[in-house]
Amino acid sequence: MDKDKKEFIVGSVILTILILLVVFIILFVLYTKEKESMLNIPENKYNVTDFIYVEKVNYSKYNNLFTGNLEIPKITLKNIDENIINEFENNETDILLEIVNSSKTLESKIEESEYNPTSTINIDMDYKIVNNILSVKYILKIKLDFDLDSIIKPLYFNYDIENKKVLSNSDLLIKLGYDPIELSEYLFDNIILKDKNKEDKVIDSISNSEITIQNIIDNRDEYISRINDNLDKLNIYLDGENIFIGYFNNDLINICYLTLEENNYEIIEYKKG
Repeated sequence: MDKDKKEFIVGSVILTILILLVVFIILFVLYTKEKESMLNIPENKYNVTDFIYVEKVNYSKYNNLFTGNLEIPKITLKNIDENIINEFENNETDILLEIVNSSKTLESKIEESEYNPTSTINIDMDYKIVNNILSVKYILKIKLDFDLDSIIKPLYFNYDIENKKVLSNSDLLIKLGYDPIELSEYLFDNIILKDKNKEDKVIDSISNSEITIQNIIDNRDEYISRINDNLDKLNIYLDGENIFIGYFNNDLINICYLTLEENNYEIIEYKKG
């Protein structure tokens, strides 16, 4: 083998080794960054079934008053402090009592022996663990016959599993890295001012004086502060990376000004930032 050919082979081997070394370094750096990234993502350490048990309560004794499935799901908490469980169960029982009360109301309206029931009972229920927070949404919806007002009773529950404490909305927002003021600003812009013209006249909920929407806009910071002070009166539920906020629209609007609009229950999605 001549000298030039030998040098070429040696050089090729060295170049190949260098290339493989560079590739190895790049792959190692990428792996390290991916591992660090994974470590920074909160993982759920718990199974939701360790804390939630769902059973069906049979309300078929009211099938002469309501139509549809009358096996109503009921949530029972477990592996949590007994006082917390009892408080949740008491709140849930108060909500389910509306079924009994609604039945009495319907019975008082029925005059004919043959009545075709059109009233309905529904439960909007969901529960999951997000960032090691157990979040529960439980909403009873009753639509009544005889042009009676519908009934909506919400129950929300957010529990910090690791610290074993129920979270207020303020605690929840801070723990998840949400800015309460930014949320208040969002509600001000998208709920308080929604479908309003600047010249519209309203009654301020604190001073009881007549003002315009423009006056509210001019004093934006004051009204945002009011909303921020009342965030714990809203309902917040976790679902993935975002939060969902439930509220009766009049209750939220009345923080700023009085309204006689229909008091509907709304749920909106709010994304961080």
